[in-house]
Parts: sequence; structure tokens; C-alpha cells
Amino acid sequence: STPHYKTTLQKGHGCESCHGPGAAHVEGGGDKTKIFSFKDKPASEISGRCMECHEYGAEHANFDRSQHNVNDVSCIACHSTHQAKEPQFLLVEKQPQLCFGCHTDAKQDFSRPFRHRVEQGLVSCTDCHNQHGSSQTKLLRATASQDQVCFKCHADKAGPFAFEHEPVKTEGCSACHQPHGSTNPRMLKRSQINLLCLECHTLTVDSAAPAIPTFHNQSQKYQACTLCHVTVHGSNFDRMLFK
Repeated sequence: STPHYKTTLQKGHGCESCHGPGAAHVEGGGDKTKIFSFKDKPASEISGRCMECHEYGAEHANFDRSQHNVNDVSCIACHSTHQAKEPQFLLVEKQPQLCFGCHTDAKQDFSRPFRHRVEQGLVSCTDCHNQHGSSQTKLLRATASQDQVCFKCHADKAGPFAFEHEPVKTEGCSACHQPHGSTNPRMLKRSQINLLCLECHTLTVDSAAPAIPTFHNQSQKYQACTLCHVTVHGSNFDRMLFK
């Protein structure tokens, strides 16, 4: 018996639940053309057969319009009913190697010095992404906003705060951070924090006309923004995010 059969036996599902009526197959001496074979069918038919049982619940609710389905990636590209190497979810391989088989760009991201530690098993691809489809971009887990995925772990950054840092709410975590991995500490997009801040906060924003050097230019030591603005995700005490 197969791992899939063991999980469905008590529910009354057997071989014919997936392969269809088997009488003609048996009478034909094992003629494989007499049953539904997953090896020679298009992805849409394969996934359609699986979804006859697995279409219910939030996990698979968006599968029909998912990037995997649209790009003809069928269920058996990741799952194996007969020869699963990973018992949980009958995966053909463990994460993240399974995902890296197609998403080679993500594999490169996770090789950077500052990264989410998926290869160490501390977090998995499917903690953040719903591989079966999502109403959010990049197959992110469906939540009120895409950053709720980040806030599951980084709850202290979620707020609400009395004084919000607007980009956190309007653009999200990825406005400043590279979610998979970065060459910069804290997985930031820029190597120097002030250059990242200055993408939005120009040097002359608080200068009178004609513009003169601001306080921020008077001393080299004050040009690292987070030296003073320490609560960059939001503050309950100070409008300028000083504390």
C-alpha cells in the first residue's frame, strides 16, 4: 500500500478514487490504457483529478488562478502518492530543495550572508508563501495585508503605533528589506542606512530657501539616520521616531 492509500483508507478511498474504475484494467491483464494514468496526461487533467478531493478549504481555494496552475505545474510536480520522500504532505523532496528545483533565483538569495534561514529549517518557504495560490502577490499567505506574513514572526514591528512610519503601512516591509536574503545587515536593500532613508527623505526637506546645509550635514557622526531615529518602524512616544 502507498503512503497516500494509508491516509485515505479510513475514508473509503482506494486506487479507483484516483485511477478510475479498474475492472477493464484487470480484465485486460494490467492494460494501463484502461485506467487513468498520471504519467501521460496534461497538467490540467492531473491537477483536476487531485482537486476532486482536495478542492475544499482555504489552502486550495485559489489554486485555479495560481501561478503554478497557470504555468502548467501540476500537483505531482511536488507531490507523489506512491514514492514520496517526505511523508508529510507526500512531497517528492524536502523543502527548500523542492522549491529551489524551479526557483533558482530564490536559492541564490538564500546563499547571501544575511538571510532567512530556510536551509537550516528554522523557517520554510510555505510559512510565507501558499504554493497552492493566494489572493496576494508572489503567492504570499492570504492576510489583510501582505506584511501580516512578516508580522507573524516580527510582531514587535506591527504596531499600531501612535506615530507611524508611513512607508511601513503604505509600501510594506519590502520597501526597505529584501525578504529572502541580502548582502547587507538586517536584510536591507542598501549597504548604508542613510542612503536608504534618503530615497524618500531628501537632504533639503527641512531647509529654508535659499537652501543651506541642514543640521544633518554639520557633523559626520550624525549622518547615520538611525543613530537618532531609532524606532524606524513606528513609535508610541515621539513624532520624529527618536524613541
